[in-house]
Amino acid sequence: MQQSFEKAVEILVERYPQYAEEAYEFMRAGLDAASDKFCKEDKSPHLSARELYLGACAYALEEYGPLAAKVLDFWGLKSSSDFGRVVYNLIEVGVFGKQKGDTPEQFDELPDLQQILNAPYIGDRSPLTVE
Repeated sequence: MQQSFEKAVEILVERYPQYAEEAYEFMRAGLDAASDKFCKEDKSPHLSARELYLGACAYALEEYGPLAAKVLDFWGLKSSSDFGRVVYNLIEVGVFGKQKGDTPEQFDELPDLQQILNAPYIGDRSPLTVE
């Protein structure tokens, strides 16, 4: 029997206390938002690290506006690497899946989180596009 999302998050928060429960809830909602944004009918439903990250960042901006950077920081999501760790923590407990070749290190070289989340409010164009 598969454990509930709530139970999985409870386990992860105990195992990795640097990330709040809300970080995992956000990542699940961010995955849904990224899937809606990047998974088209003619494309595989699998998201790359970049697509998941940028889609989740766009979701954060929609949900939290100018406070997005502060909210995510409060939950322990301070960098793209933190996104990768939370994603792989969710994979570890069977909530998310991965494909062969996926690694947490793929999140390490993505655009700066603070820059993405603050760009719309300082007049810069945010790099929320996938190349």
